[in-house]
Amino acid sequence: MSGGMSISPFNAHPVSPETESRRARLVLAIAIIGIAATLLAYAASPGVRHAVGHAAHSVKGAVSRALDHDTTEGKKKAAPAGTTSTPARSNGATVTTTAAPATQKSP
Repeated sequence: MSGGMSISPFNAHPVSPETESRRARLVLAIAIIGIAATLLAYAASPGVRHAVGHAAHSVKGAVSRALDHDTTEGKKKAAPAGTTSTPARSNGATVTTTAAPATQKSP
């Protein structure tokens, strides 16, 4: 192998302080433009606000479940056999329905 070959695809030469300063300003400008675009999209679009609200609610629930050490694993009671519990209303209430008993046919 030759001693002059580098495994890096980029030339790693020292940069001048002027170039370094220019890069820092460019990075700062890109970050400011990105943050401004995000805030503009949030302010202009109700769909974005709605999605952000759902995401915040989801994160809040996950964090509170992860940090709440007082709860037990089997705290919810299991539904009796033959019943199903499905969400029916937007307010989070559930409706429990009972399955009809199976009838036996005689031969």
